[in-house]
Amino acid sequence: MTLEGRVAAIVSVREVAINIGQAEGVTDGMVFAILAESPLPIRDPLTKKTLGQIDREKVRVKATEVYEKFAICRTFETYRTGGLLLGDFTNFMGVSQERVRTLKVEDSELPPPLSPEESYVKIGDRVRQASSDE
Repeated sequence: MTLEGRVAAIVSVREVAINIGQAEGVTDGMVFAILAESPLPIRDPLTKKTLGQIDREKVRVKATEVYEKFAICRTFETYRTGGLLLGDFTNFMGVSQERVRTLKVEDSELPPPLSPEESYVKIGDRVRQASSDE
């Protein structure tokens, strides 16, 4: 069973409190996705009928302190940008960049990005347990 809850408080720029805890089965290290309020509808390209919808993630957080009725969750994902490769060494003045292969698609086919209002993490945002492997 996938645990679901809401953001109960913004603790810091890296931490939120969620309204589920030990009583609901939250354990230390459990990963949660903070979701946009509006899911993205998926439509059949031929019939144009809605097939369903998918949630859009704002950020993933990991439970670091678990209490009976709530948990403190912290951002944990890292990324690298910029940098300069010099032979087998990365320039210490910059940071190397790691990229993930993307699909070749037309921009018009991509869903619109979350608006600035939607992209901010807010009290009341939905949270759902996520796999730490994704």
